[in-house]
Amino acid sequence: MRRPAPSSSAASTNRALADLVREGVVHSVDLDAGKAVVRLGDVLTPPIDWHMPVGDTTLWLPPTEGQPVTVVSPEGDPERAYIAASLPSSSMAPLFLGVRVGIRFRDGSLLSYDPETKRLEFDLQGSAELVAPDGLSIRGDVAIEGDLDIQGDAHAAGKVTGDDDVVFAGKSAKNHIHGGVSTGSGVSGKPS
Repeated sequence: MRRPAPSSSAASTNRALADLVREGVVHSVDLDAGKAVVRLGDVLTPPIDWHMPVGDTTLWLPPTEGQPVTVVSPEGDPERAYIAASLPSSSMAPLFLGVRVGIRFRDGSLLSYDPETKRLEFDLQGSAELVAPDGLSIRGDVAIEGDLDIQGDAHAAGKVTGDDDVVFAGKSAKNHIHGGVSTGSGVSGKPS
């Protein structure tokens, strides 16, 4: 038994439903305007918003040209459309980090947190800067591998030790010499 062909109102309804949510590919991104154009088959959307959590905390996470996305058009109206989500693809594969939560950036830098090991990790390709005008407190042991440069005063409530040498104003604590040394109860001169 053959189904009857849909009526024109049923076809119109089906078309409207199909236009509510569509898959497409980001064609271009205007970072200044916060808008993107998406290719939906042979059609380009007008510049539309992308999903961006806003409120007391706002995330800025623009889409990338060539990124597969879903576009929602309330009531099928392309002028009200927005990018609702991105879709994984072979060229833009998702992160597979197991239990870890992570953010991978275009340059390959990765921010991840593992709730099982309670470890936060920054794997950066470049440098990092932390600005905290009211100060920064670190509670816990700190291991630094590499040189340390301090622009300002330093204070230690405990002992400061060095495995090799400590140099103050160009004077070695380990190898400096004193002038004006004599036997007896005299005090030596300043290091030379």
